Amino acid sequence: MLRSAPGFTLILVLVLLFAVQPVTALKIENPIITMDVSPGSSFKFPMAVSINTGDPAADYAVDVVGFGQSPGGSYSLLPAAADTGPYSARAFVTIDSPLIHLASGQRKTFNATISVPQNVGEGGRYALISIHPTITTGSGQTSFTTAITVPVMLTVKSTALTHTGAITNLEVGKKVPDTPMEITTTLKNTGNHHYYGTFVNVTVTDSAGKVVASASTNPSIWALIPGNQMDLTTPVSAALTPGTYTVKSDAKVGTTLLASKSSSFTVSTPSAVQTPTASTTKAPGTIAPSGGTVTPDMKKTTYTPLSIPIIVLALTVIVCISGMRRRV
Repeated sequence: MLRSAPGFTLILVLVLLFAVQPVTALKIENPIITMDVSPGSSFKFPMAVSINTGDPAADYAVDVVGFGQSPGGSYSLLPAAADTGPYSARAFVTIDSPLIHLASGQRKTFNATISVPQNVGEGGRYALISIHPTITTGSGQTSFTTAITVPVMLTVKSTALTHTGAITNLEVGKKVPDTPMEITTTLKNTGNHHYYGTFVNVTVTDSAGKVVASASTNPSIWALIPGNQMDLTTPVSAALTPGTYTVKSDAKVGTTLLASKSSSFTVSTPSAVQTPTASTTKAPGTIAPSGGTVTPDMKKTTYTPLSIPIIVLALTVIVCISGMRRRV
């Protein structure tokens, strides 16, 4: 009987590793809230979520959080403690159904109520609504549904909108002769309103002022939110020879220049390969200065002593296998 124990254990481990958990396709209607609002106004925004027939029943939480952004520009959830900027709309938004249970194939509606303060100020106000599964489904199994994020982007009517930016960092990647490089421009929205389609043009000039390379990024698909920043990376394929160069980055939206920044960098000549110095002749079997032994043909060999835990583990496995064989 015990002969099959190791095989059974291996099969059990594989089953646990590759067990398939339920995957639910959560769908959202009205996936973005973007509108012009008046100070002191209040309104309800209808929303609905659903899952497919055959999907397991599940509970979903609906949270209102701050509007953050990752370095690549994608929207990220900002906890309340970090959402302290002047352009936050998190406190404006309430959900009438913060916990929703969906049966298989079910659709449920709920409202996001937006109340704009009278003294809201100028520009845009921003928040994110996160709809995500709770820890377990109705059957007690973990759900792997991807959370849905709904951007809330409000523009205060009849106020001055400023679209400005600042380049907070300009970084040149690997600076190796005759090798392509990447130039990363970090752009921050210093205005009071979001903008789409940000891109950068970069030019590289040599010490004589001659343009030796130029490139542009594609317009970003993400809106850049006031107070946030994103990295725009431009690959430069020109092979540069050793020398000192200046890179200039212009961040734009359409034909509007948001910010410009220049920085110098140096492409250095690779260090020459050092010729190894002759070593003192040693007799066979003597100890090499850096450890290991020297063989008769003067080639150094190395060794790695087995650690005590590995030896103990190996002995334990051998004893267990021998014990099972004796019981058969």
